[in-house]
Amino acid sequence: MSSDIYIPYDRRAELDGTWTVFDVVTGYPAMLGCKQLTELTEKNAAELTDMLNRIPVRDRWRLPRQATQGLPPRTHGVDLGPNSPGSAPQPKPGL
Repeated sequence: MSSDIYIPYDRRAELDGTWTVFDVVTGYPAMLGCKQLTELTEKNAAELTDMLNRIPVRDRWRLPRQATQGLPPRTHGVDLGPNSPGSAPQPKPGL
């Protein structure tokens, strides 16, 4: 029995005729380094999808933190924490 964990990717055709490789869990475009895998040819999208789906992640700690714990409280200057504007007030401990 294998303990490998795979991050599943797929590809989709966009309205402009290009292709995108995306994470099937989040629906967001896959990343290769700092490059989003968007605006690809069908052939390149197929090859990249196959390549990404062959890469095993053997240890849970190597998965992106968002995949195991959800989004961080702060992302790119946008506060997503419980006390951010627009969120419901949180009760104070002990009250």
